[in-house]
Amino acid sequence: MGKWRKNEMGFCINCGHALAEGAHFCSGCGVAIGEAHTESEQRKSVYDGELHKCPNCAEMLNSFMSSCPSCGYELRGSKSKSRVDELATKLELAESAEQKISIIRNFYIPNTKEDIYEFVILAISNMNSYDYDYEAWDAKLQQAYQKATLSFGNTQEFHYIHQLYTQTQKHKKQKVLVATVKNSKKLQFLITFTIGVILGLIAKLLENALGEGNALVLIFSIPAMFLIIGSFLLLPWRKRK
Repeated sequence: MGKWRKNEMGFCINCGHALAEGAHFCSGCGVAIGEAHTESEQRKSVYDGELHKCPNCAEMLNSFMSSCPSCGYELRGSKSKSRVDELATKLELAESAEQKISIIRNFYIPNTKEDIYEFVILAISNMNSYDYDYEAWDAKLQQAYQKATLSFGNTQEFHYIHQLYTQTQKHKKQKVLVATVKNSKKLQFLITFTIGVILGLIAKLLENALGEGNALVLIFSIPAMFLIIGSFLLLPWRKRK
């Protein structure tokens, strides 16, 4: 039990640095290895984009932990900066809308779960403003969501991402519908005319039930008249413009 296996790699219990076979001192922090490193103290890492064990104490870890709950070891150093943070900084320093859009479009979606999660939050928060960079963020969000689908599995974090993504897609459809109506003279005419007719029919039914001149009848009949007349005036007005 006091000897190392030749095919297994040991890790320093002080800093988590990988130890060369037969080393007496850690090349990372310089601490003496001694005989205290038994086989049970060896550390193993799984390189699938997710850290499963603390490199300092080998405590089992869940995703999105910034420090080990057992020994307090910082899993992402305080001096390090995620790629998503770097993206946000670049966007703040961008001098023009074209430059900002270019930065977004050329950004490579990270593979780590933490960075994917952060990027989805960043993208959706920027898309909610429906600004000039909406389409650039939307294209990158689609890529990030696909990566999240493959990386997260059936986890609580993915369910949250899926909820945000679904809401964003609903807002996107509403945005497309509004833009379509805004750019179509025929749709504007049809919608205005249809609403006017519906209000007129309601006013007619109320008149039959409550009598002519009733206040409730006027509430529906007056807007109906303006909408129907306005719908016919709309097309010529749009053409002259």
